[in-house]
Amino acid sequence: MNRRILASLLLLASATPALTGCGSDAQSKPVAEQADKPKTEAVTVEVSPVGQGDITASYAGTATLEAEHEARLVAELGGVVLGMAVEEGQFVKKGQVLARVDAERSQLQLRQAEAELARISHNDTRNESLFQRQLIARNAYEQNKSDLATHKAEVELARLTLSKSTIVAPFDGMVTRRWVKLGQLLKPADAVFDLADFSDLKARLRVPERASVALRPGQIVAFKADALPGRSFDASVERVSPVVDAKSGTVEITVAVDNHEHALRPGLFSRLDVAYDNVSAAILAPKAAVISEDGANSVFVIQEGKAHRVPITLGYESGKNVQVLSGLSVGNEVIVAGQNGLSEGVAVEAVKVAEPKAVASAQ
Repeated sequence: MNRRILASLLLLASATPALTGCGSDAQSKPVAEQADKPKTEAVTVEVSPVGQGDITASYAGTATLEAEHEARLVAELGGVVLGMAVEEGQFVKKGQVLARVDAERSQLQLRQAEAELARISHNDTRNESLFQRQLIARNAYEQNKSDLATHKAEVELARLTLSKSTIVAPFDGMVTRRWVKLGQLLKPADAVFDLADFSDLKARLRVPERASVALRPGQIVAFKADALPGRSFDASVERVSPVVDAKSGTVEITVAVDNHEHALRPGLFSRLDVAYDNVSAAILAPKAAVISEDGANSVFVIQEGKAHRVPITLGYESGKNVQVLSGLSVGNEVIVAGQNGLSEGVAVEAVKVAEPKAVASAQ
């Protein structure tokens, strides 16, 4: 009997640790599962503070240079070209002879008119004496006076026609093209030379209606030509068209370019930057931070380690910065890299980049 009781006690004692171990595993299993569960990691992003500075709004465009004074000289008198005094690329002065056309017929017509005028003048002198002595009738005297005036006009016309045999420069400029050759037979209105004044060059540029409202004659324009890299030229707004093109919504402006060094030529492709507005102490944010969707703009800012999306209203923009009209304040940190795919409230870890500087120009 005693042996049976002792065996039972020993069996019960050996089973107790196993039961105790199973209960401990059951209690520690949720803790282990919690320890193995991965934590949510913060997204690394780059941020930049919102700054403040001046911003100048401008419109950049391209145009082809034109000569304000440019003309195609034509022959007013037909005939053979007897002399060529200039060539292409040569600078000429106003009134300088460029070419001569055969004028033998015009010379004969002038001599004929002068001879007839001399005869009428002699008759007028004689009739004047006779009329004073009342030896001729008044109507004969007045008829001679009329003939005299007519022949004087004919002589002047013959002289004018003869002068057209000489082709002269109507203004200072450069011969840009020669259309005729020595010995060529010209007809009236045939082209002879193209002449352009390189000192008075213009560029015509079409700007948006919004920009045109602020433009005035005399405003400075940044001007560069692709053919002359590294050089800039003085230019300014000369005229602003009073009408808006209904199809394009643009206004044509004329820009005067200083070419006193004669480095520029008509036809050169040029680039212009027209400043039309300036804003002082503007709120500036990096353009890289702006998210544009469905016509609305927003940025992500960081608050208490989490990303929050903020709608903003934009003004002018530059190469790297934008003017913020509402939604941000100076000192706010906006996400400039890593914001793609972010959602509201996501934990982020910020890495700072340089603060935006004041803007030189905007479009």
